Amino acid sequence: MRAAAPEASMRAKFNAYVLLWLMPLLTAVPLQAAENPEIICEYRTIEVNAQTGDIRFIAPLKTGPEDCSDRGAALAELDPAWRQKLPPRVRWKQQQDALNTCEQVQTPLGERVQILPDQGCVFLQKSLVCTIVTAQAVSHAQLANAVRGCVP
Repeated sequence: MRAAAPEASMRAKFNAYVLLWLMPLLTAVPLQAAENPEIICEYRTIEVNAQTGDIRFIAPLKTGPEDCSDRGAALAELDPAWRQKLPPRVRWKQQQDALNTCEQVQTPLGERVQILPDQGCVFLQKSLVCTIVTAQAVSHAQLANAVRGCVP
């Protein structure tokens, strides 16, 4: 019985030590969450040809807001080797039945290589053409993320 008392005392001391160590962390999280989030700049890095749906990369073009912080992924230049892995043609198609089309693994557009949840998917035809299919318009950021699926 006497052996249990020192063990319980040791456990209580350990729990108190852990609580003292965690207390600053637990109080700092709500304070950080209450701070105003930093407004990140928005950039357009691609252009879409309205007639063909072809996608072309452009230098980052600031689209807003005016009072934003210039710390974002769009400012970093993509590795040229990554772009060289893209097929020669990347295009974007909007079609009402996109979600039905995206249920198929193989279509005339090629093999489905990526699903864009609630938006559409990406098809790759050998290494010649990559087609992004969506049911509705998507933002430039969403489209740029979909282009990543074009790299085999």
